[in-house]
Amino acid sequence: MKTTFNVLIVDDEENNIDSLKSGFDWRAHGISDVYSAPDASEAREFIARIHIDIMICDIEMPGESGLELIEWMREQKNLNAVETEYIILTCYPEYNYMRKAIQLGCSDYLIKPVDYDDLAGVIDKTVRTIRNNRLCQAAAPAPENEPSASGNLISDKLIPYVKEHLCEHLTITDMAHYLALNPQYMMRLFKKTTGVSILEYVTAEKMKMAREFLRTTEWSNEIISDHLGYGSPGYFIKLFKNQYHMTPREYRKRLMQNGQER
Repeated sequence: MKTTFNVLIVDDEENNIDSLKSGFDWRAHGISDVYSAPDASEAREFIARIHIDIMICDIEMPGESGLELIEWMREQKNLNAVETEYIILTCYPEYNYMRKAIQLGCSDYLIKPVDYDDLAGVIDKTVRTIRNNRLCQAAAPAPENEPSASGNLISDKLIPYVKEHLCEHLTITDMAHYLALNPQYMMRLFKKTTGVSILEYVTAEKMKMAREFLRTTEWSNEIISDHLGYGSPGYFIKLFKNQYHMTPREYRKRLMQNGQER
């Protein structure tokens, strides 16, 4: 098991990144490597190459907010077995931001300029959380029925389960427990059976449901986003546009032009 961890600081203020890197004794708090990215786009590219244990993220950044980035990371964690802890570091002590950070499962919420004693306490707490989680995972016994598992288990049991619980907080751990399979093995079996990852499948199903809500209700993007389990309406809009090449607003407009025909 790892005894030290890494950190990715995502902030468009270069001076803030430099100050954090040089002014805080990371190694004294169990951090061996500190990386940085100036925006969410570069952070995504970096995360695709290197697993990040802790992400310290600003909220207001060009292009995509830190909350939207964390929303994306949460989906990766829940439905792709990627484990990262998140810490918000921002100039904005606003209730709505704090509420969304809590909904997204952030470890803490720090205000700039950061007090290094406060940061030390937050990092120590976060490192303890990671270590405890990994100890629990290492101690968990592997289910015994993996060799006999087949694609029928995915199509006949897991997919109906996912559809039934689509608006809930689905995680790989919950799905694997339901099937009594090892999480990594279940993910491989799902991809082999369906041709897509669990994350891709769940996202596509949620976007189908979103399209139905847009067609049959007057719900706002915020209500639909919340109903589907997304903490950020902006992230929901981005996923919808990726799936259907138009925003929810554009989709509703097209429905009106076509007399509500899909």
